[in-house]
Amino acid sequence: MKVEIKNKRIINFFNENSNLDLESTLLKFVEIMEMLHENMNSTMNNTTVLDILDNLKSMNSKIDLVSSNVEKINGETQTQFTLKMGELKKDYVEELKMVLTCNVSDKIEPMFKEQNAALFEKTNNMITNIIPKNEEVVANRIESVMKDLYKNVAEDTKSLLSSAVNEETLTKYLTEFDNKITKSIESSQTILNTALSTTEQRLETRMDNIRELSTTSTQATDILNSSVHTLLNKFENSSAKGKMSENLTIDVLESLYPSAEVVSVGQTKETGDVMLTRMNKPKILVENKHWTRAVAQTEVVKFIRDIEVQKCSGVFLSQNSKITTKQNYEIDLHNGNVLVYVHDVHNDPEKIKIAVDIIDHLREKLDEYADSASDVDNIPKETLEYINTEYQSFVTAKAGITKLSKEFHRNLTKQLDDISMPSLEGFLATKFSFSSNKYSCEYCAFVGKNQQSKSAHLRGCPVRKRKELEQKEKEAKTTQSDDESEGKDDEDNQITFTVAT
Repeated sequence: MKVEIKNKRIINFFNENSNLDLESTLLKFVEIMEMLHENMNSTMNNTTVLDILDNLKSMNSKIDLVSSNVEKINGETQTQFTLKMGELKKDYVEELKMVLTCNVSDKIEPMFKEQNAALFEKTNNMITNIIPKNEEVVANRIESVMKDLYKNVAEDTKSLLSSAVNEETLTKYLTEFDNKITKSIESSQTILNTALSTTEQRLETRMDNIRELSTTSTQATDILNSSVHTLLNKFENSSAKGKMSENLTIDVLESLYPSAEVVSVGQTKETGDVMLTRMNKPKILVENKHWTRAVAQTEVVKFIRDIEVQKCSGVFLSQNSKITTKQNYEIDLHNGNVLVYVHDVHNDPEKIKIAVDIIDHLREKLDEYADSASDVDNIPKETLEYINTEYQSFVTAKAGITKLSKEFHRNLTKQLDDISMPSLEGFLATKFSFSSNKYSCEYCAFVGKNQQSKSAHLRGCPVRKRKELEQKEKEAKTTQSDDESEGKDDEDNQITFTVAT
């Protein structure tokens, strides 16, 4: 099958993205189409899209809430800072007044220093508690302002204590302290306001970006929703469904017969859907139907007409239903061509391969009979129908026996594995060193410690290899003997079977 692409947009895309493989990219798209195809008969479920839109709306409301909370936190931070500094100033003044009530001069200086240290410590704790932890630069700048305040207060205290402490000097000291702490508070508020304003602006910018992304996502979701609706509407067309099913069937045939020529001929009149051509094998016309109801008799008539025109054997595949007037794997001979009808295929490679194998074997025998001598025995139509019925029963019974055998083997193996005496085995293991027969070789006396050691032994077991070689030689001799016997019978009988019309 040859595909030629002339669309400039597609060609330019793969030229610009040379790392992309055309075939793998198309296969990915086919997988998407297959998933969409499963639900093409139902209307699109908008739950996911609605959830996305609800999440975007919720995100917008949360962004607005965050913005208002940030403004509230900024205001509360400034208010708390001012109130705390005012409380510290008030407490400091009251403590100084209590210190001055002490008439012992040698105790005043240590108490002043203690109060100054307490003021600085409380200020640092207040900054740590109020200023956000992520604003480390702001906290450091305010601490620097407080250090300058502490330094100035310490100098004023030293100057006060070096002179006579009276009402005038104390009033002057308190006035200067009030002025300096007021300036420090104003400086700190300026730093805090600047930082909070910058943070708020940065946050607002990010929120605007999020809003823009949210809007873009909403628009993209709407476009995607519309595109998917359009795509699904296209696949509601029965011809589109049939074409997709036909492509899947071609993929299965190509995987089953890599060296064969598998050509889509659905656009050509009286050719079926797919033509399978192999070397030294009969050409097979494949009719593929993707119907949800039983395939009508008129389609069977068209199939037989196409077989007559193309003069080849054919397989009629009904992917999702039965075929009217035909049994599953029913075999018909029409003008020397073998026709096989298969129900409920679902593009199962095994089912398709069985149908092709039936044609190959019957066609080979029919050709042998046609090339034989003139002695001809006719097969009555009634006998042929019996043969057809018996073969169908054989195919069904074979599949059933295979399935039953696999289930029996699996169940038997499971029950054998369940037969164990773990308590006894555990007790004996403490007294003796032995290996369980569970991992013994079926061909020799080897007993492994576990499944891994048994598997490693089986791969190189000489007894197993010798028995397999003897079995192959025995089968080869049997086959040779049968071939010689068949050749002798053919020479004696020279009988050819043809279909009575």
